[in-house]
Amino acid sequence: MRDTATDIKLHEGLAKALKTHGATHLYGLVGDANLFMVKAYIDANIGRYIACTHEANVVLAAIGYAQTTGQTGVATITHGPALTNVVTALAEAARGGIPLVVLCGDTAPGDLQHLQKINQREVVASAGAVFVDMRSPATALDDLDRAFRIAAHRRCPVVFNMRVDLMWEDLPARASTPPLPAYVAAPASGELLEEAAGMLASARRPLILAGRGACSPEARDALVALAKRIEAPLATTLKAQGLFEGETFNIGICGGLSHPTATDVIMKSDCILAFGASLSKHTTEERAYTNGKRVVQILPDAEENPRLDTPTLRLIGDIAGTARAFTELLDLAEIPGSGATDDLFEPLAQEAETFARIPDASDVAPGCVDMVPALRRLHQALPKERVLVTDLGRFVTSAWRNLPVTRPADLVYTSHFGAIGCGLGETIGAATAVTDRPTVFVAGDGGFSLSGLSELVTLVREKADVIIILCNDGSYGAEHVQFTNRNMDPQLSMIAPIDFAATCATLGFAAVGVTDADSLDEACAAIVNRTGPVLIDLHLDPDNIEM
Repeated sequence: MRDTATDIKLHEGLAKALKTHGATHLYGLVGDANLFMVKAYIDANIGRYIACTHEANVVLAAIGYAQTTGQTGVATITHGPALTNVVTALAEAARGGIPLVVLCGDTAPGDLQHLQKINQREVVASAGAVFVDMRSPATALDDLDRAFRIAAHRRCPVVFNMRVDLMWEDLPARASTPPLPAYVAAPASGELLEEAAGMLASARRPLILAGRGACSPEARDALVALAKRIEAPLATTLKAQGLFEGETFNIGICGGLSHPTATDVIMKSDCILAFGASLSKHTTEERAYTNGKRVVQILPDAEENPRLDTPTLRLIGDIAGTARAFTELLDLAEIPGSGATDDLFEPLAQEAETFARIPDASDVAPGCVDMVPALRRLHQALPKERVLVTDLGRFVTSAWRNLPVTRPADLVYTSHFGAIGCGLGETIGAATAVTDRPTVFVAGDGGFSLSGLSELVTLVREKADVIIILCNDGSYGAEHVQFTNRNMDPQLSMIAPIDFAATCATLGFAAVGVTDADSLDEACAAIVNRTGPVLIDLHLDPDNIEM
């Protein structure tokens, strides 16, 4: 069966095909190679187009969208320097296993003297992304289908390469194609499952650990049921923070962000069931948390990533189904509960009580506030349900600890590639994708400046419910630490002062500079009474920052 002949141009057909792939949000910056496709997307009312001021933020916004929705992010840029501008963002997506399709223009192959001509395939490969070429008008839609298929199934960024000289060609008819079937893994089974169940049955202090790969509602329910069956505490990786919110024996994050009670529980455990977690060095504290223990890792697929650690046993299968299979095997064997949670009521209650108190501020320089008490105070002023985006810097662990989220999709992680400046772009994606709760963006002054202050106009234009908390210590923090640790003058790490509150106010933000307790109260009031984007500039002492 063939469709009737089309009377539309290629750029129109590509735009309409995006609807088939669920592209409700398209992040972009137009140039001669993609502007007609973007206009066709807008004119056909396919979805929401969000224009950014820099190509890097275009791709980062699509990453933020993908992390908060669980869907493939879609972005579009033009050719040449537009592509080289997004290399860091593509590397961030590749390292993070984030599904992304970037519709990228390209120059005509015969136009050798074009100023923006570059070997785009090699640029894409250098960032670790996949390159899919639009071979011809006749194959264009099939090529686009392939790009989306690769992005979703491999969980990676894909650059779809569109030649500018083909965009006004007629779009030929093509045979109708059925939708792609969803990949559904079967539960793990067989001897390895039975061996793992045997390890669990003999454990006296089992622990269930969930990563981002175990964050579906079905998986959560199955893991909670298994934990109750074996009387085991529940923990998550940082990226799965909030998965077990409200569960009695939820000990929170496993890793460098563990609170003292969680650390004690983890160290005393003798068998860890890790569902959908790569067991990276950050989760295992360089294996300090897993040494000498039996560790069973359950992953939904066999895809490799650089964060994977080697467990005692690795099972591949559906997360929820495998958790239920463990429960069934233990029931058949009439294995009793472990009792590992019997003594956890009081210490977990004490941890919750401790977190509810704002710690005393330490001595800081005049005109500065102590970061941790300030963040804890802002936490109390913020809605409990919010999206958290953090840039990278020495403030970041304090932000993760003191501004927790209540569900994994509400944490946007920007540090896969170790680059500062990625957070603002990802905030745009998160804030335009999630509209039932505010997006809180925490950045250092260095990364905030690097990300391009002009992009704040995008948030204002989109009427985004965004609260930016700027941890402003007037320095590049990691470099400041390097100098001071060696008793060297840190002047080279200092940043020329910017009045961020005044600057952002001119762009349409409600802005508060926080230098003392009174101005911190003003910042909290600004959060509660906000009618648009808010910026809170925390003035910090670079020589006195808790990490």
